[in-house]
Amino acid sequence: MTDTTQARTTSTGTPAASSSSSSSSSPSSPACRRCSSAPRRAARPEADEVVELLLVDVAVGRWMPGDEIDVSVAAAEHEVSESVVRLALHDLRRAGLVSTNPFTGGSVVVWHRRHNEVLMRRLVGVTAVVAGRRPSLEDLPEPAPASPAVAHRGLVLPPDLAQLLDLVRLVTLTLPPASRRQVLAEIVTPLSALGSTTAMRVHGVVPAISADVRGVIVDLIEVAAHYGEWDEVPVLMADYAVALGADER
Repeated sequence: MTDTTQARTTSTGTPAASSSSSSSSSPSSPACRRCSSAPRRAARPEADEVVELLLVDVAVGRWMPGDEIDVSVAAAEHEVSESVVRLALHDLRRAGLVSTNPFTGGSVVVWHRRHNEVLMRRLVGVTAVVAGRRPSLEDLPEPAPASPAVAHRGLVLPPDLAQLLDLVRLVTLTLPPASRRQVLAEIVTPLSALGSTTAMRVHGVVPAISADVRGVIVDLIEVAAHYGEWDEVPVLMADYAVALGADER
């Protein structure tokens, strides 16, 4: 046996693997790298989450009333496609929080100091519908938690408004699913961001009535709902809408 043959034969007499097959099984080969378990990117937020993110942007002053939201900038900041941002802006437009610039076609923030009161007055109408159903709160399941995008970005609601929105999430379980989703998307979620203490400070909103008095009104709403005195609930909700409204003095 020649030296060349010996070099290509294992100690057991079987042919050694060729250099080409060795390189193909090497961990550093391209084929093996493709098979490696590289970390996957997290799923991109959907339009409803981007709605919350844009509301947070308005709450913290990233976009101020009168600003035209730049779709490409918002998409880059929130790591989503421009089409997802446009869908989110469509939802905000439907909720009355942005409008279309007639000259550029862009979306302009139109939220203003009294808009939280406007949203609360819409809730008065919702609670009137719920009151007509006269539900028993003890029979309702636990509602889903509050908006994650808002909570994760450190926005804090005044205790009275947080308590009220928790009650709203509960009583709206009596509505048809589509109607409840609309109430949550167009009223509750905006209030969760724009009613925060941060938004009030940034935009100079001072509620007309003190937090202590507002808290008493919310307690009365909750007691009336739990004891089935539903005729009182819309009236008290209207009182709270005025109390939360901006003090223009």
